[in-house]
Amino acid sequence: MTSHAQPELSAASIIPLIEAGTYQREVLLTIARGFLPLPQEDLIAVLAYLAAVSDPEVTALARTSLADIPSRIVVAFAGNDRIPHEHLQFLLRVSADPIVLQGLIRNRSVSDADIVDLARRAEAGVQEVVVINQIRILREPQILDALLENPNLTPDVRRRALEVREEFFEKKVRIAEQQAAAEAEREDLSFDAIADLLERAEQEVAPDVAPPALNEVEAKDHNSRSLWSQLQFMTVAEKVQLAFKGDKMIRMFLVRERNRLVAQAAMRNPRMNETEVEQVAGMRNVDEEVLRIIGMKRDWAAKYPIAAALSKNPKTPVGVVLPLINRLTLRDLKGLKDDKGVSDVVRSMAKRLYLARSQKS
Repeated sequence: MTSHAQPELSAASIIPLIEAGTYQREVLLTIARGFLPLPQEDLIAVLAYLAAVSDPEVTALARTSLADIPSRIVVAFAGNDRIPHEHLQFLLRVSADPIVLQGLIRNRSVSDADIVDLARRAEAGVQEVVVINQIRILREPQILDALLENPNLTPDVRRRALEVREEFFEKKVRIAEQQAAAEAEREDLSFDAIADLLERAEQEVAPDVAPPALNEVEAKDHNSRSLWSQLQFMTVAEKVQLAFKGDKMIRMFLVRERNRLVAQAAMRNPRMNETEVEQVAGMRNVDEEVLRIIGMKRDWAAKYPIAAALSKNPKTPVGVVLPLINRLTLRDLKGLKDDKGVSDVVRSMAKRLYLARSQKS
């Protein structure tokens, strides 16, 4: 009878019998000592279960027996997603080995709810294992919340947990809020500031020319390609409105439009910042009127990087460049006087200023 039953012994059959109180205490002590003919995986599950029972002696023996099993075998058990979920839970409740816990946390058969529970009660060494597993945390943010609720959380792990929260959650919320605010601001923008452009654009009903050619980076970007396709079917007036309200990608694209009305609308976009203006000032594929607008706006032209970019751009009208040359550093003057791409007038003036300053120094 016994020889017939032994092959059927398994963790799945023994643990329910233990739960039901079928075995006498002496039998439980024997099992806890590891004296049971079971495959290693089943033995680990049974010992992990006994390591958390209410009997201190049984628990102590089971923990000792579990510790005597070679670490590589327990680690393999922890990472095996074919192991029944409840057996993995038993080990998760009692193990304090970071390598074993790492395997359990990565095991897809261990639920996120199990890790939430672990985070809430974990001791110092285990807390570190939980906080570094960002894949789990990103999938289930409650793990981070539970970790921060842990009364025994170490200062270092708390700092790291707060950094993870800031980087992956709070920052995303702020960005989403900023995007929503920007969208609302864009919707609220009045077209009064470009009324003159719209009035002239309304006279150009059909699309005038093809959109600006995509550069190498834009050609690989889905959003840029999509924008380029849409622009082909838009009227000048629609482009003007889009340029005035659009985001950075849109305004930096439409500022290169060959239609001056569209390019000017992009420059009047209230969210056009100095970094973008500096970039535009150096572009050689924008209309001269765009560069004139930059040079005539005092707040922009007063910034040295913008003034320098305008001075070096061959497309900038000479009348815009000349007042700016006096402000250039000796180094920039030297480069400008030898730049055959700019006009003779600009190069000549840069040379005179360079020689005059060089003699003084």
